[in-house]
Amino acid sequence: MEPEPAMQGERDGRAQVPGDYRLEEERAREMIRVCYEEGILPTDIDPGEIEVTGREVKFILNTTLDEINIKWLKERTVTVIFRDDAHFLPKKVKEDVVRAYEDVWMWDETFGQEFKRERIKAESPNVVSYVPRAQAISGWMLNKKTDYIDLAGTTYRTEFKPWLTRAEIEDWRQLIDQGTFWVVAVGVPLDGMPFLHVHVEKAIGKVLMQHKPEADESDPKLVNLRFDIEPASRENMKDKIFVQTCQGDVLEVKLANADSAWCKRCLTFFHTELTCGRTDR
Repeated sequence: MEPEPAMQGERDGRAQVPGDYRLEEERAREMIRVCYEEGILPTDIDPGEIEVTGREVKFILNTTLDEINIKWLKERTVTVIFRDDAHFLPKKVKEDVVRAYEDVWMWDETFGQEFKRERIKAESPNVVSYVPRAQAISGWMLNKKTDYIDLAGTTYRTEFKPWLTRAEIEDWRQLIDQGTFWVVAVGVPLDGMPFLHVHVEKAIGKVLMQHKPEADESDPKLVNLRFDIEPASRENMKDKIFVQTCQGDVLEVKLANADSAWCKRCLTFFHTELTCGRTDR
């Protein structure tokens, strides 16, 4: 005899969601809560559809479960953004800053001294995701919107934003990019630096703002230079600028913009993580 659909669903762990799936959602939310709060990964959750290509595997998640997971994270997670000079604080210091907010709640009468620390995930050099144990904490941080922290005589600014999925961040960036146009000169030759501003402006369009060569003035380096250019000049984008010197040398300056490939592993242009040659070492 073939098992009934409901029994088959329980056997293989897949979410059999009826029209009114409140009970199923409650079970899924509890698995998700235990995963993030206690670090216990679900063993009987629907893994999704599997696609195998050679030694690589791709899973297409169960839509219902994925939406429940995203919904839970959006209810709890706060994106902490470190602005201005706070961008350059060490990772450990940024985590300590988030923990400092947590310390306030640990001794609050609402939660008691049994309140446990929660999960922190560094997303980028100036962005940290924080998953508190209670929506009250998320709501407090989001309502505060911004804060100032004094460390060793220096005041740093932080912002609190709702958590976004990577797809939502990409959509937001595309919307922002529609009204902005920037160009980065990659690996600038030392002897080509004095002429670069006028060369970019002549080849592409009017430069609205030239960013400082280095983010940290105490550690000057010449690697990349960024220029914000009039959006109307977007169609004038070039891939390279060649400069011939009085001695006959030909200098090459590669140009990148928002459409250029970007590797999140080594933080460089013109390739992605899939083709990156950098090893973990």
